[in-house]
Amino acid sequence: MVIVLGSQIKKEGSKYTLAPHTRVKAEAAGIAWKKGIAKRFIISGGYNFGVRYNEREILKNPDFSFEALARTRQEKSEAEVIAEFLYREYNVPLEAMYLEELSATTEENAEFVKILLKRKSTFDFAQRIGVLTLIYHMEKALPIFRKIGLEVEPLFAEDLIALEGETGIEKVCQYYSVPRAGKQWPVDKIRELLTNRKSIGELLK
Repeated sequence: MVIVLGSQIKKEGSKYTLAPHTRVKAEAAGIAWKKGIAKRFIISGGYNFGVRYNEREILKNPDFSFEALARTRQEKSEAEVIAEFLYREYNVPLEAMYLEELSATTEENAEFVKILLKRKSTFDFAQRIGVLTLIYHMEKALPIFRKIGLEVEPLFAEDLIALEGETGIEKVCQYYSVPRAGKQWPVDKIRELLTNRKSIGELLK
């Protein structure tokens, strides 16, 4: 089973779309489904529109007030928008995706997923669990999941995108042609790793 960590969604009028970094993760999940790497997903991402970001930007000071969290339930959750994308673009059946729609932070992703996994009758099949996100988020997310006692394996979105061949590798390199998470990542090294079928996770060692 794979846990897909949600992130920013956008809204134009009444239409919801995925922010570029969220789309990369969603496409990676779609490829994992298409390649038979994942057969079931927990998609973790709550109602964060107007709480962590709005139509224009990610908020420097998130609003976790009762009122903001109550109001944002009128919008769609990150998990729902990602699931709709996977259903529409990759034919992932709805019954293969369990939505965790309460979390607003990585810490909450982990805590709420841990609560879900206690329901053994639902998740008894999950002998191996992967956490899917981008490398710069994985650096933070993996220790958080492991600290609370979840035995998870990293599943880098970039590695999955690269399974699409040269087109996928170039897509990853194009994504990292500009700074991400306040850092300029080594595009040539990323290309070298992915071309040689090595994990982008090597950059964290």
